Amino acid sequence: MQLSTRLAAIASFVPKGSHVIDVGTDHAYIPIYLVKEGLAVSCLATDINKGPLEKAQKNLTNHGIHHVELMQTNGVEGIAPDKGDVLMISGMGGYLIVDILKRGQELLKNIKRLILQPQQDIVEVRKYLHTIGFCIVDETFVKDEEKYYTIIVAKPGQEQYEHEYEYVYGKCLMEKKLPVFKEWIEMKLAKQEGIYKALTKQDSESANARKMELEQEIHTLREVYQCLS
Repeated sequence: MQLSTRLAAIASFVPKGSHVIDVGTDHAYIPIYLVKEGLAVSCLATDINKGPLEKAQKNLTNHGIHHVELMQTNGVEGIAPDKGDVLMISGMGGYLIVDILKRGQELLKNIKRLILQPQQDIVEVRKYLHTIGFCIVDETFVKDEEKYYTIIVAKPGQEQYEHEYEYVYGKCLMEKKLPVFKEWIEMKLAKQEGIYKALTKQDSESANARKMELEQEIHTLREVYQCLS
C-alpha cells in the first residue's frame, strides 16, 4: 500500500511488534499499512465521526484486513489502558492534541511511544509533553502537496529545553538540519522580513508594537537559520 509522504513519515516511527492506537484514523490508511507490513501486532483505529469509520471499514475489507478494530469515540475516551503501547494522533490542531492527552492520563501510563502530527500550535504540544513526563526523542519535517508537516516522537522521561526557540522550532529539527526544514525557515524568514518592511511605512501604536514583535522573531529565525548552515 502506498502512503502519502505525510502518512509514510508518521508510520516510519512505529516499532515492529507494536500495539497501535490510531486516533483520528480517517480512512485507516496507516493501520492497513502497519498490518500489511507486519509492523503492528494489533491496531485500534478511532474517529469521532461515523462517516470516516464507514470508509475505513470499506478500505479494510478491500485490503482483506480483518483484525483492525474500529471505534467511534472522542479522542481516547473509553479506550482501555492496556489496549496499546503506541499512541498515534495526527491531522488535528495542537490544542486539540493536548486536550486529548489531558483526558487520557490513565491510558498514557502504558504508552511507550507517542507519535504526534499537529497541524498548528506545535509549540504547545512540545511544552505539554515536557509537563507530563514525556521527552521528545525525535522529530521529522516533511513537505506533502506543497504543505509542511512536523511529526513529533516522544517517550516517557524527564526533559526540559533551555531556550524558548527550541520549543517554537523544535530542538530535534534544528539538530537534524533537514534540507526541507531549512527551506521552510528561509521562507518564514523572508515572509516576516517582508511584513516588517511594509510596517516601516506606518507609525501607529499598533504598527510599532507589531514591529517590535517582528524584530525579535526575525532575530530568532536568523539564529535558527545559522544553526542549520
